[in-house]
Amino acid sequence: MDNSQADLMLKSQSLTNKQKHWLISLSGYLSMQNGYSLDCLLHKSKTYPLQAIINGNIKVLKNSYDIHSKVDLVETLDVFADTARSGQFMNCLAQSVRHDLYIERFFLNQNEDKNSDEYVVSAWAQKHNVALSNCGIKGFDIGRSAFLCRCAFTTGLITEQEAWYYLLVLGKIAQQLFTDWQEFGLSHLVGRLTWVGINLAEPVGTKRYPNDFEIKQKIQLNVEELTSILADDEHPWCQLEWQIDL
Repeated sequence: MDNSQADLMLKSQSLTNKQKHWLISLSGYLSMQNGYSLDCLLHKSKTYPLQAIINGNIKVLKNSYDIHSKVDLVETLDVFADTARSGQFMNCLAQSVRHDLYIERFFLNQNEDKNSDEYVVSAWAQKHNVALSNCGIKGFDIGRSAFLCRCAFTTGLITEQEAWYYLLVLGKIAQQLFTDWQEFGLSHLVGRLTWVGINLAEPVGTKRYPNDFEIKQKIQLNVEELTSILADDEHPWCQLEWQIDL
């Protein structure tokens, strides 16, 4: 462990309640979607008993992310720190502000496969080339990582102290990338939609979307959830200052 890791480990052992609340809130989007509270690290639900939550988290870790151990978790967090999709999005952002490349892609290159992942990501990057110019879709990577840390602690793969350490690392990264919770939330939302493969050029009625009505519902649900968060004065994202001392 180098000095920076040692410093963060030491710092994670003396976090205030406000700092912990802030770090937990990095998982806010996925936690809300899954009905979990943000007032403590352990997943809680008013609907389901704790054992049911634990079993659900085990399924999420194993089936969705192939995480069976602490080693698997750390490897996944390392991957999410610099995903290929995030890199692709930032590259497309850079290209979107170059008029020569933009004209070639969207006006001259008529033979380009508009269902390709590259085209899908490029369209989203062009749409948000101002709002997400500095952060890209890293909010999705960080949000997923924070949620996985909570799942891993809930299921016993990592200790509470380890969970706070990983969350603190994520918090440091997030504060360097984003200016506020709104920007973080938008980044998470756009990242999720590009990850799912929602095509702005041809969103429905194609072979890519055999269940186009279901896809549209998912998009609408994601947008409505983010809007409700940002309009809720009681939500941590509307109460906690972004530049909290970590």
